Amino acid sequence: MDLPEECWELICKAIDEDDYRFLESVSLVSTLFLSITNRVRSTFVVTDRTLPFLNRHLLRFRSLKRIRFSDFNQDLNSILLQVSRSGLDFESVDVSQKRYFPDFEKKNVKELKCYGVGGFRDSDLVSIGVNFPFLEKLDIGYPNSIPSRVSDFGVIELSSNLKGLLKINISGNSFITDKSLIALSQNCLLLREIIFRDCDFISSDCIKFVLRNSRNLESLAINGIGLRPRESLSSDAFLFARCLTELDLSDSFLSDELLCLIADAKLPLKKLLLSDCHGFTFDGILYLLAKYQTLVHLNLKGANFLSDEMVMELGMFFRSLIFLNLSFCSKLTGLAFFSIIERCVSLRCVIMVGTNFGVEEYSKELDIKSGIKFLYFSRNHNLRDECLEKISRHCPFLESLDVAQCPGITRDGILEVSRNCGELRSLDISRCTGVRSLGVVDFELPKLESLRACGTWIDDEALDMISKRCRGLLHLDLQGCLNVSSRGVKEVVQSCIRLREINLKYCEADNKMFTWMVFANPSLRKIVPPCGFSPTKKLENFLLRHGCVISQDSSELLSIAYRANGRDDDTLTRLII
Repeated sequence: MDLPEECWELICKAIDEDDYRFLESVSLVSTLFLSITNRVRSTFVVTDRTLPFLNRHLLRFRSLKRIRFSDFNQDLNSILLQVSRSGLDFESVDVSQKRYFPDFEKKNVKELKCYGVGGFRDSDLVSIGVNFPFLEKLDIGYPNSIPSRVSDFGVIELSSNLKGLLKINISGNSFITDKSLIALSQNCLLLREIIFRDCDFISSDCIKFVLRNSRNLESLAINGIGLRPRESLSSDAFLFARCLTELDLSDSFLSDELLCLIADAKLPLKKLLLSDCHGFTFDGILYLLAKYQTLVHLNLKGANFLSDEMVMELGMFFRSLIFLNLSFCSKLTGLAFFSIIERCVSLRCVIMVGTNFGVEEYSKELDIKSGIKFLYFSRNHNLRDECLEKISRHCPFLESLDVAQCPGITRDGILEVSRNCGELRSLDISRCTGVRSLGVVDFELPKLESLRACGTWIDDEALDMISKRCRGLLHLDLQGCLNVSSRGVKEVVQSCIRLREINLKYCEADNKMFTWMVFANPSLRKIVPPCGFSPTKKLENFLLRHGCVISQDSSELLSIAYRANGRDDDTLTRLII
């Protein structure tokens, strides 16, 4: 296609924002595309494998703004010194879950992620305040040290130096008290978001002070409200939070009175999370939702009292909802789901993990084509093929479907999904023990990029069918598929030319085939081998020269874009919006 270079640059920037890893394939097309992708790439991940070529990468990608350290066990200080001397203007640095906090300085950094850093202490907070004066976002949640070494002193010193701070996560720093939060509120007047879960020494009076004093506060996340030692919030706590659009009170004891107070405060709420909360009743949540009919994100996970009839009544106020989580509401069935999608035309994601979906008798025929893109129905043991077929007919624009651990689903249900949902990009059928094969049938999922089939009985014939019908696969997880052998794996690797990651843990694949795999499919970047396989140094180096790595860790196999985990569901919300 003959487009101006500026247009291709805009396209590549959009790819970079979605997932920078896709730029690699684009860069191989021509020297022009190589030049453009070098210019637009904004994120770089430093690992033990990329370390020997770090200088070359830093010279190649001159527009990098974000750097992250993952699967990295070398000297963090020396590498960050090397990065600092590169002349690149990094805005975001992520050293989360490293053994220690590094000693480095980068004046222009605006975002620093130190989640789960080992031995994190007050002196590190003082260093952050001095070395990153323009910091706007800081995550120091859940440091990996017992007991916690962060105290009020460190937070107070930090707040006195970071006047422009907009967002901070101090969750899991168990020894900080009201003094820390008051200092942040008084010194960081621009604060828009505060997250402080599992900080038991912060009182309800302090939360009220923050809500009153932080006039720019847009997002607040806290747990343990109404549980000892923290009392419930006072009646006027929310009256002055005039900018609050996101409120997370997960894992709290909330009375109907408190929900009514939040409702009467007339906040500009768009996002409300009450995950795993107790104490409130249907009357309280009904009153609250009636006042906030412009909510776009609602999480009621674990509200066990909710019935189908109650959700149908609440559905009158879901007209603006984009995201809804009703997981582990054990009384809910498919009646609630179909009622919601009939009324809520804006809905794009529904999570109903661990409900009673499938026991209902729903004879009414719906005349709707919902715009839902993400559905997560794992651990619904009564979900059957007939119900899945109905879901697929009414949700034809699905991009992601998770029906893991639904033993009532067989190949027939999956095939109906494949026929009705041509936009499907991600499918999780892990531990669906009823799926034994796909048979010789005519189906096509040309856009499917991620398939998780862990612990199923699919075999080489099924993989042969997948290789012919799902040629766009990027991620394939076959962990625990005992009927899969080298023959089926070869079919997939050879036919799915875009495949980047494959998990063969507990499969019967031949350990000698890995050299052939990288030759047959140059796109492969990560292989999780069968158990007991220990690659030689020679094999590891050979695969690295071809851009592939053998790893025993399958936890990071799939792109985050295809997951529905995480209590706050932030990733999904970003994908939807």
